Amino acid sequence: MKTKHTTRLAATRLVDYRPPAYRVVETELELDLDAAETKVYARHQVRKNAAGPNSPHLILDAEDLQLGEIHLDGKILTAAQYAYAHNKLTIFNSPAEFELEINNTIAPNKNTALSGLYASGEMLCTQCEAEGFRRITAGVDRPDNLSVYRVTLRADKTTMPLLLCNGNLVERGELPAGKHFTTWHDPFPKPTYLFAAVAGELACRENRFVTQSGREVALRLFAAPRDIDKCAHALSALKRAMDWDEKNYGREYDLDAYHIVAVENFNMGAMENKSLNIFNTKYILADPRVATDADFENVEAVVAHEYFHNWSGNRVTCRDWFQLSLKEGFTVFREQQFCADRGLVTCDRIADAAFIRDAQFSEDSGPMAHAVRPDSYVEINNFYTATVYNKGAEVIRMLHTILGADNFRRGADLYFSRHDGRAATTDDFVAAMADAGAADLTAFQRWYSQAGTPVVDAHTEYNAARKTFRVTLTQHCPPTPGQPTKLPLVIPVRAALFDHNGRRLPAALHPDTAAACKMDYETNDPVLVLSRPRQNFCFTEVPRPPIASLLRGFSAPVKLRQRLTARELATLFAHDDDPFNRREAGQKLMLKFLLPRIVQLSADEITPAEDLDDAAPPDDILDAVTAAFAAMLSADADPGLQSKLFALPSPDYLSEFIQPIDPRAIFHARRELNRHIAARLKPQLLQKFHQCAAANTGEINPRQIGLRALRDACLVCLSTLEAPEIDALAVSLLAAAKCMTDAASALRVIARSKLKNRAALLDEFYQRNRDEPLAVNKWLGIQSRAPAADTLSRVTELTRHPAFDANNPNKVYALLLGFSHANPFCFHHTDGAGYRFTRDWVIRLDAVNPQVSARLVSAFNRWKDFVPKLRAQMKTVLEDLARRPKLSADVAEIVAKSLQSDTN
Repeated sequence: MKTKHTTRLAATRLVDYRPPAYRVVETELELDLDAAETKVYARHQVRKNAAGPNSPHLILDAEDLQLGEIHLDGKILTAAQYAYAHNKLTIFNSPAEFELEINNTIAPNKNTALSGLYASGEMLCTQCEAEGFRRITAGVDRPDNLSVYRVTLRADKTTMPLLLCNGNLVERGELPAGKHFTTWHDPFPKPTYLFAAVAGELACRENRFVTQSGREVALRLFAAPRDIDKCAHALSALKRAMDWDEKNYGREYDLDAYHIVAVENFNMGAMENKSLNIFNTKYILADPRVATDADFENVEAVVAHEYFHNWSGNRVTCRDWFQLSLKEGFTVFREQQFCADRGLVTCDRIADAAFIRDAQFSEDSGPMAHAVRPDSYVEINNFYTATVYNKGAEVIRMLHTILGADNFRRGADLYFSRHDGRAATTDDFVAAMADAGAADLTAFQRWYSQAGTPVVDAHTEYNAARKTFRVTLTQHCPPTPGQPTKLPLVIPVRAALFDHNGRRLPAALHPDTAAACKMDYETNDPVLVLSRPRQNFCFTEVPRPPIASLLRGFSAPVKLRQRLTARELATLFAHDDDPFNRREAGQKLMLKFLLPRIVQLSADEITPAEDLDDAAPPDDILDAVTAAFAAMLSADADPGLQSKLFALPSPDYLSEFIQPIDPRAIFHARRELNRHIAARLKPQLLQKFHQCAAANTGEINPRQIGLRALRDACLVCLSTLEAPEIDALAVSLLAAAKCMTDAASALRVIARSKLKNRAALLDEFYQRNRDEPLAVNKWLGIQSRAPAADTLSRVTELTRHPAFDANNPNKVYALLLGFSHANPFCFHHTDGAGYRFTRDWVIRLDAVNPQVSARLVSAFNRWKDFVPKLRAQMKTVLEDLARRPKLSADVAEIVAKSLQSDTN
């Protein structure tokens, strides 16, 4: 019998959206900055909003503020004229237009939530997205209120010689008592969430950029003095992003200066505040001594992402938080285009698709499943998700595919021109695309409103006499919380045909089919546009039986079920010219071996996906896998692509093909396959390892990054043999490391090995890098992810280590999320110790930083999908949390929805 959970939290709903009753059209702020007590003086020019509700009262958002005097048109308000309760400041009987002055104080050094104005080390900085401005001063803290800002910052000149804010610097000067000030004006209206200020003692790295119209923009990147030498790559990446956006979208930067500040304590990755981006140090500092190849490419991607927001997010912002993907999905897509043009090895289409399928598909399968444009939320911080960002980007990519590059560019231009300086919606974006492309996108818009991962089944039939090849596609989407019934979506399926020797075949479409298809002009692939529950697509003049390569380039965020034999998959794995589909064929080939083994290894009754049944015996499949890998190792091909082709299906990916989930059976099955491959191909793997190692110079370029990735793939595979000579390779790689990628790759193998000096090697790495936080975080994360018997005890010890700081999100993410989210073998131990350990940290962190605690508790989201023993223990943890009276809204929402899923 199911337990009924009745926890209910107040939700904000999209259908209840109303414009604000009043707008703040101009904002003047003065901040006397001090870590213990910052004084804030706000002057708002307020007007009644004709489009809003007819309310006589101005209601402002205000949280944890010590209010001082309030003046309305110069007159001080009495206690009877306003009320401050439940994070709302209400000004009674407000006139239609007036000036409001509010004085308040805040304590940045007590703000451990890192939202609003807070202390990070010796500096002060802000994070106002989503609802942090209300923790600085009272305001209409919502995206659809755009205001022009003039801000003066005052502080002690010795401790805070640098004072930054949005916009252009218009004045600076000295003040009595060793203080100084700066005044900034931002002429472009912006919502409160884009307000930013930074104060502290920081070093600066400068450059300049000349726009396409000839304006010179000063580029300045600020970081702690010890880190400024690690900022050259980020500054170069910024210039490349500015140039790319001008050439590809016609978007020019619009102010005199562009500033970036690297902050060590930051909940997110980075923040696109107008002209003053604030970055987590993880995504700005890049030096081969402390940053891996992936770090370098992630820095370039994230710097570009935040810059692209200047137009897709800042100049045109989102009307409300339900439209979050309007800016984030569009900007992720633009970032992905930039990365593709730059040829980044670790940020390519294979990586995009892997993240969607590992993270977003899992999200769609859980209790927090939501549409790209959600219907409701309790805590908006919980909706900065893979669905909003990455699935949102896939929706934009499908529009690009359906409309074509030229029409898409016209649509983007139209969208920017229509809504510049305004707050828009996803409907506005799609309308601009429809108008520019003269297309009916009504049905396409369902991608924004329907949650869940569509499943596309493909059935194929070849007629030798007519030389025709028919592809029948059907679609359905499983129910998700609150959406039991789904309507058909518009799904573009890129296609190509290969013969059984791996040669491309002609793919001419039958006239009856062509009307429902598009052509991808970059690849010359036909795109089958599935818009009904079931459709037939016919190819003509096909000379011999083909193998259909479908969903090329991951053309839609769907699960494709296509019955291909092991032989057909092996052919595509060896010959498909689409990198994503080539890797996908290898993944599906390995699934045919892995799924039966998972079933055999589990003590529980597990059901694999039916469409992966195959008549070939396991040994034949294993032969096909190893033969494919052997051919790949002997080929002279792109090493970066080879490293991706060599990867086994991830635990998250495998979890989508079995029910219920048994993480430890998955681990053992993957390890068994890895060992088979390593044992059969040991000479070839060693040869490739040494070839790549010998060619490694430590430089940062695509060729070198690819060589190191392939070398590491070989080493990881070989390490499953647990042979002393393989462990020795890792030790040698660590000793002779030319860059952090070498050292981190070696340390990952060492951390999961049975080397007697494992602890000494790990400690030696720490001692050598103890003054470099980025390297120390890698050290924490590598240990927390090691699938070793003593990992939990080691992680517990590390929470007491001087290197760990529970108030620093990066360290929590490295150690605690590394264990709970990236180490299924240890986290899901049958004794439940990993669950209890994580529960205790959820409780502890919730009192410090609810956003971080919410990320940690999400490890339990899909508890009901696991085997019975694990399911029961995770449920107990969630019920224990639900009984606690002082949970934050961030954590309470996730816990409540997770438990409510048991009744669905």
